[in-house]
Amino acid sequence: MVPARVLLMLFKYSIIVALLASHASPADTGSAVMVNSGSTNTPGFKIVVQSEGAAEYTPMPRAHSPSEGQHVAAPMKRKLAPALAHRLFSDLEAARPFSELPRPTCMKSVSFGSRLTIQFKGDETPDLNCPAGQSAKLAALIEDAKQIVAVFSAH
Repeated sequence: MVPARVLLMLFKYSIIVALLASHASPADTGSAVMVNSGSTNTPGFKIVVQSEGAAEYTPMPRAHSPSEGQHVAAPMKRKLAPALAHRLFSDLEAARPFSELPRPTCMKSVSFGSRLTIQFKGDETPDLNCPAGQSAKLAALIEDAKQIVAVFSAH
């Protein structure tokens, strides 16, 4: 027989776990994080997009190179067009779970090849630098990503 105090402790613990699980972090609910891995010759970046359209681009140093002497630009903030922000989050929801999306492979240069993914609600898309194949959901995410990157490319 289990003592009453052990049962009470287990009950309290289960309540705490349930409460913690019910409080999702902001990154899990209202934002999507685009990550470009960069390459040997090209710096990467991270773009955090909030559901209301606020976006922040943070450059990252080049992969596999010493950080000494590298100049990393300051983060940039932009406001995405409401239609683009809405489309991104609609397309992300429609494409979930991302594990069911095709994972096409594509040839990449060792020096210039990079990966572009979107992290959303604890899940990560396949590489959006590769073609979508026959997947309309993956094609929509690739187009969204291109348009968002373009927002930060146009000074």
